[in-house]
Amino acid sequence: MTTAVNPEKILHDLHELWGQLGREQETAGGVLRACAMTLLVVAEDESDAERVRQTLGVLMHDHPSRAIVLRASAGAALDARVFAECWMPFGSQQQICAEGIELTADLAELRDVAQFLLPLIVPDLPVVLWFRGGRVFTGAGFDPLFQLAGKIIVDSAGAPDPKAAIGRLRELHGRGFRVADLEWTRLTGWREALAHLFDDNPIPAASVTAARIVYGSQVPSSSALYFAAWIERAVPSARVTLEASPGEPGLESITLSGAGREISITRADPSSVEVCAGGPSSHSLLPSRSDDALMREELSILSADHIFDSVLGG
Repeated sequence: MTTAVNPEKILHDLHELWGQLGREQETAGGVLRACAMTLLVVAEDESDAERVRQTLGVLMHDHPSRAIVLRASAGAALDARVFAECWMPFGSQQQICAEGIELTADLAELRDVAQFLLPLIVPDLPVVLWFRGGRVFTGAGFDPLFQLAGKIIVDSAGAPDPKAAIGRLRELHGRGFRVADLEWTRLTGWREALAHLFDDNPIPAASVTAARIVYGSQVPSSSALYFAAWIERAVPSARVTLEASPGEPGLESITLSGAGREISITRADPSSVEVCAGGPSSHSLLPSRSDDALMREELSILSADHIFDSVLGG
């Protein structure tokens, strides 16, 4: 459904869309309009926008929102269309639907785009801004969009320079923006596995004197840098070292030693880690690394993530 490009017409077309959905379902259980936030997604290109739509179809079940998918590229003409994502809970005859807007705009006109978006944000509900890919780390052009959101989600896995990407996030955090990084979210399973080891107390935390983090690729990934910073804060007595490996990008292993003992967590495959604490080893499953699983976790934390903030603050 293509619209003339002004906020009033887009809102009118959303109203018409809901009327159409209601008429289509009037002989069944009807349609429930669901919205808990505005989710603004900055996609990389047209194919990425299609992947975003698929991810939104899953996310909406737990986090229904007014989704605004923005494709900003050099010289693009301003254009928009509206859509709905609907699902029917098991055992129900009533459809639940969330609404969305797809918007194309010129990358050089983002200040005007930010003003254009203001009337499209749902009043009195949280606003989350999700940047796809690494463009957000390469310049300051996206700053006008930052002002719209209560939380900004990025993915430094797509950044050309992980250390500079973390520096960019640190700068945004210092300016008062609430930021999150899906590369940090990918470490949840690793951090939980290590925390459970300390719960079993194979080595008292105060006795740990060394921590070796092995990562794939030639330069430390942002996940390795984050994990090192987290260890430095969680175990201040440990001397943390980073070591490159020819393996797949990302964390390969973490080994803690002290008091004549050693514990380690090693990536066994993409979905699990091997945990060794001096006795027989065990395996621990890692959470899904899919975009919808990572975003589901981040959208559940709209308040400050104090652990990430402390890691970022260093």
